[in-house]
Amino acid sequence: MSQYLVDRFNLVFKAGLINRFGRIPTAEKFTIEFNFRNAPLAPITRETARQWIIGQSLPNPVRLRLLINWLELDASFIFETRTLADSPSIVDNKTAEDIRHLESYLLQKQERLGQAAINFASPLTCILNKEGVIILVNIAWRASAQNYPKLKHGELACEGINYLAVCENAKQSDSASKIAQFIRDVVQDNTKSFGAKYPCHSEKEKRWFEVKISAYEFRGEVCYIVTHMPITELLFDLDNKSVRLNS
Repeated sequence: MSQYLVDRFNLVFKAGLINRFGRIPTAEKFTIEFNFRNAPLAPITRETARQWIIGQSLPNPVRLRLLINWLELDASFIFETRTLADSPSIVDNKTAEDIRHLESYLLQKQERLGQAAINFASPLTCILNKEGVIILVNIAWRASAQNYPKLKHGELACEGINYLAVCENAKQSDSASKIAQFIRDVVQDNTKSFGAKYPCHSEKEKRWFEVKISAYEFRGEVCYIVTHMPITELLFDLDNKSVRLNS
C-alpha cells in the first residue's frame, strides 16, 4: 500500500468528516454511521474506523467509493499522480547544493500540504465582488457544490457565477432570500457582518448550516466573504443534551 495514497486519503477524509459532522467524530460514532450506509455489505469494525481517522490505512475500493459519495471527497486529489519533482532522489554523498534543493523541496511540500488542509478543513467559503459575482471558492465549497443537484452540480455556484442573483432567484427558499439580503446589506455597509442558521435538507437526510457574511478590505479594494459551516451534528448533540436535562 502506498503511504502517499494513505496520506492524501487521510487529509481529504478528515476534511470530509469536518464538513459532514462539524468536527472529527469518534471512531465508534463513525462506525455506526458508516455501517448504516454500507448495508448489506460486511460492516467495518471500530478499529478499522480508527485506522482511517489516524491515517494508518486506506479503505478497499468499494468502501472508498462509498466514502467519496457520502462525504463528498475529492477523488482526483487522492489519486493525483506525483511528478519526478515530487520525488527527489536521496544519494549518499550529498553536496551543499543537493541539501539546499532537498530543503527547498521539503518546505514546498509542507506549504502545499498546509494549503490543501486549509482548502479542505475550512468551512465552505466563497469570495464575492461588490456585484455578488463569485471570484474564488475553496475546495470544500467546490466539492459540495458539485454534489448538490439544485446548483446543477457546481454550475450555479463557482467562479464567474453571480451568487447574489442565484440566491435572489431561489424563490422557494426563504433562507436563500435572507442570504441575498445579508449580502446586499454588507455590500452597502462594509462594517456590517451577518450570521444565521438555516436548514438545507436533501431527499436522504436533514442538514443545517450556519452562514456568515463579512467584508474584507485590503489596500482600498473590498471583497465579500461568504462561509457555510455544517452544524447538523452540533444541533443534534444539543437536542440530546436538552432531552437528558429535561428527563
